[in-house]
Amino acid sequence: MITLSLCTQKGGTGKTTIATSLAVAAHSAGMKSAILDLDPQTNAVDWFDRRKGGGPDVASIQPGAIRRSLDAYRALGMDWVFIDTPGKMDSASTEAARHSDIVLIPTQAQIFAIDTLEPLKRLLDMAGNPPAFVVINLVHPNAGGRANDDATAIASRFGIPVVPVHLSRLKAFEDAPALGQSPQELEPNGRAAQEVGSLFSFIQQQASMLAGNHERAKA
Repeated sequence: MITLSLCTQKGGTGKTTIATSLAVAAHSAGMKSAILDLDPQTNAVDWFDRRKGGGPDVASIQPGAIRRSLDAYRALGMDWVFIDTPGKMDSASTEAARHSDIVLIPTQAQIFAIDTLEPLKRLLDMAGNPPAFVVINLVHPNAGGRANDDATAIASRFGIPVVPVHLSRLKAFEDAPALGQSPQELEPNGRAAQEVGSLFSFIQQQASMLAGNHERAKA
């Protein structure tokens, strides 16, 4: 089972939309997936309440219940668990990162958002430095190569790898949550669906590498 936390220092980065999109991507690929909603706003739970059809599972929990919830999902044969944390750096985010195989940090490519990466780097230190990646979100659809330049600048400044896939500011990302859907369900052949698919492929590759490293460590 792979556990992935989405952590940010500020709201409005698209954290919950990414969590639900990735959970649906895993579910649609025939894997069991779930979301643990630690955010007091319970956006992921509200999304699930609007959802029609099965999967992924969504549960609202307190930070102290993370380990117990993960153990329960592991016993059920869950493949992926995505933890949606509060839109601020606090003990809940640290605890989520501590129990995660991968941490994904959504941010916009503008200075006020980028400045929040420094305290998040300290959060990762407190959590034992799990593998972490920045994902640039809400990029203008016509930004072109500028998004890659922004990613390179962030990586060199903070030493946190940047996902080689960005997510654009597209209507499908905005409209899908209100329907209890993901963008790839709303527009299966759309650009948002392609971007989510590429992001999920990237984290799958990282999970496979982690699994390989663990096997070699046991040998």
